[in-house]
Amino acid sequence: MCLYFFGLGLHIPRGYIYFAMGFSVFVEMLNLRIRRPRAAPVKLRQPHPKGE
Repeated sequence: MCLYFFGLGLHIPRGYIYFAMGFSVFVEMLNLRIRRPRAAPVKLRQPHPKGE
C-alpha cells in the first residue's frame, strides 16, 4: 500500500507504517494464544513393520 501511495507522489510517515505493522503482530500473537489446541493430540498407531 505504501508503494501505491509513493507512486502517486504522496508521503506516509514511517510512524504510521511501523504502528500498523506492530499492531498486526500484536493481533496475530493474540490469535495464536486464543486458538491454542485445548485437547491433547490424537495418538496414532505405530506403523506396520516392513515385510508384513
